[in-house]
Amino acid sequence: VWCVYLQLNYPVLIAAIFICSIGGTFQYGFSVSVMTSPSQFIKDLVNKSCVERYDRILMDWEVSLIWSFTVSIFCFGGLLGSLVASSISSRFGRKRCLLVNNFWAILGAILMISTRTANSFEMIMVGRFLYGINSGVGLSAQTMYLTESSPKNLRAMVGVTIATALAIGKFCGQLLGIRELLGTEKSWPWLLGFNGFIALFQFCTLPLLPESPRFLLLERGDLQASENAFRKLWGKKDYSKEVVEMLEEKAALQSIRSCSVLELIQNRTVRWQVLTIVIVFFALQFSGINAVYFYSFDVFRAAGIQEHRLAYAALGTGLCELTTSIGCVSPPSLIFTYYLLTFHTCKLIYHFKCFQENLGNFCFLIFLAVCLICGFHVRFNVPETKARTALEVSAEFDRMHAKDKTSQKKNSSKICEIKAQETKL
Repeated sequence: VWCVYLQLNYPVLIAAIFICSIGGTFQYGFSVSVMTSPSQFIKDLVNKSCVERYDRILMDWEVSLIWSFTVSIFCFGGLLGSLVASSISSRFGRKRCLLVNNFWAILGAILMISTRTANSFEMIMVGRFLYGINSGVGLSAQTMYLTESSPKNLRAMVGVTIATALAIGKFCGQLLGIRELLGTEKSWPWLLGFNGFIALFQFCTLPLLPESPRFLLLERGDLQASENAFRKLWGKKDYSKEVVEMLEEKAALQSIRSCSVLELIQNRTVRWQVLTIVIVFFALQFSGINAVYFYSFDVFRAAGIQEHRLAYAALGTGLCELTTSIGCVSPPSLIFTYYLLTFHTCKLIYHFKCFQENLGNFCFLIFLAVCLICGFHVRFNVPETKARTALEVSAEFDRMHAKDKTSQKKNSSKICEIKAQETKL
């Protein structure tokens, strides 16, 4: 129903969701799952390279160490990309940031496709690092562009498409990795280089979209360009209310200077917001999903599944996540609008398999505990964000965590004042 509604009323916004997602979270999801299928071919390349260069056959633990580093370096690239994404998108714009970001994936794809010809497993490491940068920047810029370009009543649903594209990317990485497609000894470099073709597609189609209206108005101060962007994205729909809300937000932020990360952590007025962001994304990475994807073949192999069926069993995990993601298209309580350093740094702890070696099958109880703690925190400490402006959500946070009745009355008056202004407008 939501998809039909969007297609009929916001066709350009639908195109924006598809184009931004294919070069954003789709790339991230694809890079997470695509390494599983060709893992044995890559390990054979590592051994072959060392024999030809150094006349030395590596031990099993040495191959595992190189393999784990090859997988994990994607996370380091993602961390770097997330660090620079905010400044790049603020300086050059969300659209231009996504456009230039495709070069990282294209360069990484060239290295991946050439790795077997050059007999160099190091090229895979460099390519994975570049893919990580692309994913870190793309996820941040895509989230900002889509949430800033969508109507307030559809913002939650559009936010969920970000996670849906990620699940589709994981599923496609597993699907292309089966033996009938690109999961063969001859074709696996093209499987790893598939990101480059996706980047080329976004590079050719993204110029057709307008820049983020919010960026044009709040950071460039160009009201006319912002209205033109709204008109192109929403058609003849009324966007005057959104423009007025953004102008009010700009006026409220004029007296507030930009702060550093340390100052943000020390600021008591937003401590619950910061705590919520950290807990939610910490739980996202410690939910166990990354461990499943990175080591799915090892898990299924230990469970007794035959070698030639491992790819199909792993494909089932991607299908489960995709189905769940599509089922969450109805407006949720949380919108994927924040991107913190913990998104990538938490994943680093998963590699060289320390939890599994020391705890065995009970290691997954850690993920269960993390999910339960996050669920309780969201239930009792996070307000609803559906169809609310940033100022309203901030006021609701203050109301929920006010220490005394006087503060509660003050924050309630603030919320009523905001709603009264919207009604008047």
